[in-house]
Amino acid sequence: MLKTKMVSLLALLGAVGAANASIPSDIVFDGYCDGMSGLTEVGDYGATGTWVSLDCAGTNAAVGGSKGKGKGQTANGLLLASYGASVYGAEFMWIINKDNTWAIYRANDGAWVNAGTWSPATEAKARGTKPSVAR
Repeated sequence: MLKTKMVSLLALLGAVGAANASIPSDIVFDGYCDGMSGLTEVGDYGATGTWVSLDCAGTNAAVGGSKGKGKGQTANGLLLASYGASVYGAEFMWIINKDNTWAIYRANDGAWVNAGTWSPATEAKARGTKPSVAR
């Protein structure tokens, strides 16, 4: 069951995203208090960054994972997971697409948590009062 869910996650990551767009290093989730900072591609397939203000009070956590890439194509998006101890009692995975969309998957039980749009931190829209993992 988990293998099937992971395959669907990777399929979603590879199937979406604008071909020529890019993900800036600092983004905010539109309508939420949190975002990602320092998003960096590592080598051909990896990515790292920081989940910023995960509790709306300035707490940060490291994230890392992979970038979706088809043969001869640039990455369509990032698949990031929180490192270390679980946050809010769960392990989260983010799919951050080049088309300014995102989705969050909870690895503990295989549930989709939330989805929305993101903006570059420099062009942030109205901020919310709750984190993206808390619908």
